[in-house]
Formats: sequence, structure tokens, C-alpha cells
Amino acid sequence: MNPTGLIPHFRSLDRLSLPGSRVNEDGIGLHGPFAWVIDGATGLSEERLTSCGSDAAWLAGIVGDWLMDLAGDVGADAVLRRLEAAIDADFREATAHVREIDDHQAPSACLGLIETMQGEGGRVHIQGRFLGDVIALVPTEQGVLRWSDERAKPFERKTLAALGARDHEPGSIPEAVRLQILENRGRLNRPDGYWVVNPRRPWAGQELRFDAQVKAGAPIVLATDGFMRLVDVFGAYSDGALHARLAAGKGADLMQELRERERGDLMAGAYPRVKTHDDATFLVISAEPSG
Repeated sequence: MNPTGLIPHFRSLDRLSLPGSRVNEDGIGLHGPFAWVIDGATGLSEERLTSCGSDAAWLAGIVGDWLMDLAGDVGADAVLRRLEAAIDADFREATAHVREIDDHQAPSACLGLIETMQGEGGRVHIQGRFLGDVIALVPTEQGVLRWSDERAKPFERKTLAALGARDHEPGSIPEAVRLQILENRGRLNRPDGYWVVNPRRPWAGQELRFDAQVKAGAPIVLATDGFMRLVDVFGAYSDGALHARLAAGKGADLMQELRERERGDLMAGAYPRVKTHDDATFLVISAEPSG
């Protein structure tokens, strides 16, 4: 904690979150010295466990609600430990009517949590904790840095290999891809696998950590991989170019461009991806000094 009691805070500059299909399973938020981005994933079961539109949407909502409550006078490590316990309890309550739940049925979520504190020389100190492939674009003296957890990348490559170069109808998942995803989920929150927020498998303390000194007031971007398709799938921008466009207030234009590019390849043949349209979310914020 800052001994002077003057803790910097985040201010929202721009935000947008659009569903890829019927239900949006993403989430964003900020409160005091914390900001976050969430990307939910429903378990591999046709049975819905919760009363929400999807189990992943339920989890993303619960994570966001708890972060808003917990983002007070404690640091990020304590926030995440308390969040893990709260999600476990809430999931047990929400699924009390279900006789038996397999691990592969439970939803999970990628989470990027950043915290700001006093820096040096008029700058602010930003710390990031990431589980899964949500992304932060952080402007520093060394350029725009990408913060993300890429421990799931080897498993994503297996999924794309199972998909191959074949076209597929929007909303459909080929059986080979579904089986590969099921196999991947068996490595979820395992030492030899990848780590995400999950109500049935412990995860707090396993996040990747990042640090940077940032100029006060400089735009920082949080985004889900669905929005970052503009860089990672379609190759339309570099991280720096995308950050510059978002910092200039062009987020809505970028979202429209993303959807146009997805519609231009509806069968996902030219740009292989499991979902033709994914939930897409960004949050642009600045760290403001207190005092």
C-alpha cells in the first residue's frame, strides 16, 4: 500500500462489448485502483447448469460483480484469493439443484486484472495479473507492450489443427474440433496445462504477472481475444497501431471493421477460426494520480 494514502485510480475513456451470437460472455469493469477484462467459456455440455443465458455469461457476471465489491483497500493477491472462494460458494449455490457435475461441464473464464499505484517521476506503476488470453496494451517508454497469458496457445494450436482448412457453417463446431476442445479442457488448471478462473479447480496464485511504469493519463487498453482478432487473425493492425486507433477514440469504427471482416469470411475458410463471430470487448482507461 502507498504510505501517503494517495492511490491512483483508473478513469474510463471508451468501452464497447458486443456478443458474437445470442449471449455475451465477456465482461469489463473498473473500480478505484483496479480494472479488469473477463472472457467466459461455457463447459462442454448441452445441459445448462445456471439460470443465466449461458453458464459462461453467469460466471463472467459473477466475477465482475465480486471484483466491483472486492476492489477496495486490499491488493490484487488478496482480491483474487477472495474471488476464488466467492465463486466456489456461488457456484455451489447456483447448481444445488444439479445431482452431479463433471469437471468438463463447469464454465471457466479468462481474467486480466490490472492495478495502479504510485510510481516514480510523475508516472504511475501498473501491475497486471493474467489468466488466459485476454490482453492489455500498455504504453511505455519502450513502446506498447502486450500483456497476456499464452500458456493455452499450444492447446489452441491443436484445436486449429483439428479444424484444418475446411470451411464450416457459422455456429457449427466439427466433431474433431469438439473432441480436441474436450481433450484440452482436461488440462485446465493443471501444472502441465493452462490456467483460468474456474469454480471447481483452484486457480488463485497461478496468474502471470507483469509490471510497467506508465505516464499518468496515458490510454491503457484491455480487450478480449475476440476483439484482438483485428491483430491476431486478420492481421489488419499491429498492437501499436490498434492502440493508437483506440486512444484516438476510434473504438466503434474498429468494432464495425471487425464484424465486416468476419462477415466477409463467413465460412472461416480464409481466416481459420472456430467461431465465425466471437464476443468482442475492449475497455480504454487511463491511470490518474490522486491528490
